[in-house]
Amino acid sequence: MPTARELDPYASLAAFFGAEVRRLRERLGWTQERLAAELGWSLSTVASVETARRNPPDGFPEKADLVYGLPEVLTHLAELVRSQPRWFEHYVDLETKAKRISMWSTHLVPGLFQTEEYARALLVAGRPMDPSPVVEARLAERMKRQRILDRQDPPMVSVILHEAAVKQPVRSVEVTRAQLQQLRGLARRPNIRIQVLPFAVGEHAGIDGAFTIFEFSDEPPVGYALCRDSGRMIERTDEFEWVSLNYDQLKAEALSPEASIGMITGAMSDIWMDRNL
Repeated sequence: MPTARELDPYASLAAFFGAEVRRLRERLGWTQERLAAELGWSLSTVASVETARRNPPDGFPEKADLVYGLPEVLTHLAELVRSQPRWFEHYVDLETKAKRISMWSTHLVPGLFQTEEYARALLVAGRPMDPSPVVEARLAERMKRQRILDRQDPPMVSVILHEAAVKQPVRSVEVTRAQLQQLRGLARRPNIRIQVLPFAVGEHAGIDGAFTIFEFSDEPPVGYALCRDSGRMIERTDEFEWVSLNYDQLKAEALSPEASIGMITGAMSDIWMDRNL
């Protein structure tokens, strides 16, 4: 049984929801295993909800209301939880636990693959008024996330990059070339698949923006729609099906992994810059 952790129920709506699920369970004298069996969800999902590591998945609060005999109390509370932005905290937690990560990126190399100098340039460009210590702290957190790629059981990572992400110069020729070189090296790893969607495809299934799909060994998959400094978890069954379909369509239209490595290699010798740094 997963170890319970201390939780401040007033730290967030998600924490309050989790604390309520736990309080009601303990009032009945049930273990997490018993609640998982009653709900028809995995033990890890129950534990994650109770400790606010993830929002209640689609269908969870409705079933919990039935099990606890409540008049849609948890169902309505879950709507508030899902409306509260906790996106990056959730994103990093899911990224750490996922067995498979599928990403679509529209114009930049994803943070999980960025070199330190490339990432620093983006952080400064995105928040030019942030003092240097803040930038360096955020940079350190981004680099720390990349450790999952080097652990003994790394996730399978599938990334589709728009050609714009490959050919967008960042900071300088040297910084951009180093980033492309790292991208090419990562693409050779057995657990990483990188494909490039060429400009020639025209309009495509990912035109509305970047997103990530996380898959787990013992929990339902979830998606994240991403935009500048914000994101939205995609848990509803109908929405997730659309995201999965969009990713499949992008993958079918993208270049093969080997052809994508070829495009990345070609871009390394064709970096344009309109300024000298």
